[in-house]
Amino acid sequence: MSVRCGYCGKYGHNARTCPERSEESKKFSESYYKKPGRKKGSSTMCSYCGLLGHNRRTCPHLKRRKQEALKTIEGSISRALLEFQCHGAGVGALFEQKLFWRELTGSYMVTGDKMEAGVTYQEERFREQEPTSGEVYWSRYEVPTFRVWIGAKKMFGEEEAPVRCEVSKVFVYNDKERQFAGLHHLRPFAKEDCNNKWLAKSSTSFPSAVAERLRERAAHEVNEYYRNKENKHPHFAEDDWFEKQELSERYG
Repeated sequence: MSVRCGYCGKYGHNARTCPERSEESKKFSESYYKKPGRKKGSSTMCSYCGLLGHNRRTCPHLKRRKQEALKTIEGSISRALLEFQCHGAGVGALFEQKLFWRELTGSYMVTGDKMEAGVTYQEERFREQEPTSGEVYWSRYEVPTFRVWIGAKKMFGEEEAPVRCEVSKVFVYNDKERQFAGLHHLRPFAKEDCNNKWLAKSSTSFPSAVAERLRERAAHEVNEYYRNKENKHPHFAEDDWFEKQELSERYG
């Protein structure tokens, strides 16, 4: 069957080669089809925010959320290491950890080794306790979250107890203050029934190599998170929320 032109309706050619079209019109079509993505106003739905008219690669909401996470890495990592020290989990700190489900006990020392420090980035709900009332609640939506940890090596204890463990601190993003705020506790000292206790606290600072590794890992984690197509904005497809957000940023 002969090809039919979508421009003039005649057979024997297509719209791109149609003799009835001007050269200017043909050049416009060529530039349009070569342009990556879809034009604004199309029915394309973004896999990150759920809005129409753009895709994940060009999503302004993904870019904004990613940039906010990246620019707070320096402050978040510095604060995490400082809070470890302030809570007594500096280099050389010694604590006892009891695995109550196996009834194993080991004593561990914070080493300050950069290869035993790490960080993850997710958008997730967090559990927090109200300082005044003591009420425990879950956040309504997922929020950007850093989990920073430092490694500890077993110094003595039962043979079957893990050789290494970690002490971690969770930081969640505060939209109003535009920064990450640390939750109150250090893990694994969040629950009394874990029977974890300090044997000797330390406020000794961590080597600069630890902070450098954590910053590099944090940037990698952020980039990988937003590259993963399975991860979506917590207000996915909520048109009203995005509209209010844009108006708030525009007019304060």
